[in-house]
Amino acid sequence: MATSLLQRILQESGQMGAAELRVARYVSANPGEVIHMSMARLSQECDVSDPTIMRFCRRFDFQGYQDFKLHLAQSLVPSAPFAYEQIVPNDSIQNVVRKTARNSLNAIQRLLEDLDAKEVEAGASLLRTADWVGIYASGISEITALDAEHKFQRLGMRCAALIGRKKQWLHAETARPNEVALIFSQSGHTKRMIDIAIAARAKGARVFSVTAAGSPLAQVSDVLIGVLPYDRTELMTPLASRLNHHLVVNMLVTAIAITSGSEFPDQLPALDFWQTEKI
Repeated sequence: MATSLLQRILQESGQMGAAELRVARYVSANPGEVIHMSMARLSQECDVSDPTIMRFCRRFDFQGYQDFKLHLAQSLVPSAPFAYEQIVPNDSIQNVVRKTARNSLNAIQRLLEDLDAKEVEAGASLLRTADWVGIYASGISEITALDAEHKFQRLGMRCAALIGRKKQWLHAETARPNEVALIFSQSGHTKRMIDIAIAARAKGARVFSVTAAGSPLAQVSDVLIGVLPYDRTELMTPLASRLNHHLVVNMLVTAIAITSGSEFPDQLPALDFWQTEKI
């Protein structure tokens, strides 16, 4: 399974000295800017020497800074084993149906290649041992938060989807140790989600984010499942990242059920009355 350069930087950060760590944090937070920077400019921004930049590049097996920037730029573009077919205004309904289905299959294929199974394992372990899980999201990701709430509650977990700024801040600022703030964000750049993560951690809670690796939200998270945001490839149907976030929820539910020794995947017969009250 391919690992992006940004993911490799995050994984290596724990073994870096102070100077290289400053470079790693700056590159992870500003990859789009770094690809246009000279080495002298990056050295200045990170308050390190040019040789430190070179050591940082060679840590990841690059010959020099230009080679590093080339691969960094490539890591910002989602891998695409199959090309997306954009939906355009003059498409027939038949084409809309075909393209939507095919693009969704492509998104799942890319998730399979990009996702790190160890991140799913770590996330499931954290959720399983938490006293309570607050599920945070904004915008289109709120749908994923509600889906996660429903499925986690079917496992018997104590959790709640927190929708709306006031409710989110109330819970984040009163978080407790052994609680988890689970945050869904496609871009990882939403300021409110980043501020909530910082506030929850300040109170002793662990932050678990499903978001883009290398994003500002990823930088303030204790546990991360990195999901590349693919939606820029679609003109009229921003579906791919949301679909993949839903798949991650299903992976977590199944992983928690298996590691808990559950005979059944969840408590569906007990909680979903539609299954037993059909006419």
